[in-house]
Amino acid sequence: MRRLLYGTLAYLLAGALAAPPLSADERAAALQVDRRVYAGLSGMTAQSDIHVGGGAGGDVNTLSDGFLLRLGRTGRPARYDVELARTRYEEGTLLLGMVSLDYLIPWGDLFSGFVGLVGGYARVEWKGDDPFSGGADFNTDGETVSGGVIGLRGGGLIEVTDLVQVEIGYRYLHTGMDQRFTGGARSGRVDIRNVRMVHAGVNFRF
Repeated sequence: MRRLLYGTLAYLLAGALAAPPLSADERAAALQVDRRVYAGLSGMTAQSDIHVGGGAGGDVNTLSDGFLLRLGRTGRPARYDVELARTRYEEGTLLLGMVSLDYLIPWGDLFSGFVGLVGGYARVEWKGDDPFSGGADFNTDGETVSGGVIGLRGGGLIEVTDLVQVEIGYRYLHTGMDQRFTGGARSGRVDIRNVRMVHAGVNFRF
């Protein structure tokens, strides 16, 4: 899955970079386009701090790769979008649905930055009956825990053509997911405190 994702991104980037270059005037105009719909595909790396208390196991700092899809509307000085992200930690599968609003900051004809707010919903489906190796059967295989997320994001945009952008970004999301595990004589509470994501990909404007 990871090899297929990065291979697809490499193919899209190669196609974008092979497109005829724009003149300086055309690039400046591309940065000032009217509001337009855009779609994006990114590879991403996600990390979470999971606090595990009691017999459920020990604290975990997860790290895994995944993908991020987005659909939105962009222009000046703002853009907004909806996003779907998925990754698989060793402990379970994380699925995120988010809405974002960004303020765009021009840095010249080719580059711009963005800072924004993110809100949404997160869900984790646990892997195995003892996902934190606490030594007890909590019967959690396939069970889910979910909650809201809110946070910030920022990054940079590179104008390749009037239709294609390269995007690199980072986001920090505070989560509200917690669950109590009970198995035999053992029990414990799990609190997923945050999700931190770095992503890189391509946006296509229509």
